[in-house]
Amino acid sequence: MPIAVRLLYMLVFALTFWILTWILAVTAIAQLILTLLAGAPNAELLRFSQGLSRYVSQVIEFLTFITEKPPFPFAPWPDRTLVP
Repeated sequence: MPIAVRLLYMLVFALTFWILTWILAVTAIAQLILTLLAGAPNAELLRFSQGLSRYVSQVIEFLTFITEKPPFPFAPWPDRTLVP
């Protein structure tokens, strides 16, 4: 990938990462509240969180040059499976 294209992608994914940090904060607070109310973590939120954490990892790997493959939407959304 040409460096000019990568630079453009990096700017987009840096902004995406900033937005993801806010989504992560809201998700963590929501899960805490739901766990306090129900006595157990919410299964749907766990699945969402798992996919989100994998996506954040892919964004970080792209931004730090660990991989040349840009993450979603240029690749499929990471698999998410329910944590027991």
